[in-house]
Amino acid sequence: MKKTLTFLILFIFILGVCGCSKKANLKDGDNSLITFKDTKLNITTNDLYDVLKEKYGISTLIDIMDRKILDKEVPDSKEIDEYVDTQVASLKNYYEDEASFLQYINNYGYKDENELRDYFELNYKRNLAVYDYLEENINDKDIESYYNDKIMGDITGSHILIEVNITDSMTEEEKRQAKEDGTTKINEAIQKLNDGKTFAEVAKEYSNDEATKDNGGKMGTFNATTLDDVSRQAFEKLKVGEYSKEAVETEYGYEIFYKEKEGTKPTLDEVKSYIIKTLSDEKLATDNTLQYKGLMEIRKKYGFEIKDEDLETYYENTMNNLMKSED
Repeated sequence: MKKTLTFLILFIFILGVCGCSKKANLKDGDNSLITFKDTKLNITTNDLYDVLKEKYGISTLIDIMDRKILDKEVPDSKEIDEYVDTQVASLKNYYEDEASFLQYINNYGYKDENELRDYFELNYKRNLAVYDYLEENINDKDIESYYNDKIMGDITGSHILIEVNITDSMTEEEKRQAKEDGTTKINEAIQKLNDGKTFAEVAKEYSNDEATKDNGGKMGTFNATTLDDVSRQAFEKLKVGEYSKEAVETEYGYEIFYKEKEGTKPTLDEVKSYIIKTLSDEKLATDNTLQYKGLMEIRKKYGFEIKDEDLETYYENTMNNLMKSED
């Protein structure tokens, strides 16, 4: 979580800054905060400010400016409140009483629950703002390409599922054997299809999906966008009347899909918002640095400029290090 002396940083900044060079100096900063008989040992306000600025200044300033910007970019909403409530409640479940919970969050630099809620709210708004930024920068060419290549009409399809039951208590050998058994069985099912058996016959014989096997594996008619990514991509590759020639590994085990029918493709306008969100998800999944680049661009949009050269350097180093950690 965070390590911060926010209240102290804010106090120092409130004292005032001045100076013509690109260095923020405190008004009356040379005044001593702590004195000794040997005046050479005295500690001035500037001494404290310089240390706090280096250690905590940039992280605190980033939080302050992001809150100001994101309160404009992302209005408060019921969705945000529900997210924050869920996160706080989830944490509290680990502690028997309020005192234990407060001790835990105090250890991470939060003085009370309200500060913790502010933290969750800020990060959620950051995520929403980055998504908005990415969606605004999805170009028409990419949207049209996705529409032409991947959007389908409603599908009538079937599947054969071979479950692979792996538990944490299994040894590595047992896990390997379970996957090998699943692979053998799904390949047997594919071979039966290749030999001319109908999909319905093979589904009844092999499928572990009790909800569909007795009906020949029929999944009904559905929109591909309602499927998980792996299953959706498997159906995208199939022409009407085709089944998967190789096993598809999904979160449920190994599957074979069959595309019986495909309806009329929806118009671009009907699926445009879905395409934009999907492309944004794909961009973030393949490049985690985009979350930081997006926030940097949002700050620039508001004319963000650091007036202190030390803090400017700390900011650049901080953002570069965050992006490197995601490479």
